[in-house]
Amino acid sequence: MKETTISDIERVNLIILLAGSALSVLIMREFKYFFSFAVGSAIMTLNFRFLKNIIMGLTSGSGVRKWDLIIKLPLKFIILAGLVAAVIMFGDINVVFFLLGLSTVFISILVNQIICMVSPAAKRRQKDGA
Repeated sequence: MKETTISDIERVNLIILLAGSALSVLIMREFKYFFSFAVGSAIMTLNFRFLKNIIMGLTSGSGVRKWDLIIKLPLKFIILAGLVAAVIMFGDINVVFFLLGLSTVFISILVNQIICMVSPAAKRRQKDGA
């Protein structure tokens, strides 16, 4: 079975961000819904990318630097919580679309796993001749 990579998840997440934003404009026809989904999805996409960079930095070095764990992860969380709080308090958002936007990483992981479950059988038959 094909393994899912982080870049595959990021690619699907970006597609969901663009498709969801376009659909929210086409279906709801108000900027509020587009803004809510796009901001929520962008926040989670950036959060996922920063988390990937932190983890890759920890595993690529000569060893785990405790300083990175003590500073970078809590700082990322505080910035994420601050962004979400600022958007909720000062932005004119629809809560449902904002929560849908915040769940795009979860949706992209599900979509990626479904793609991996469906596609490898045909590729295995071609590759192995079975």
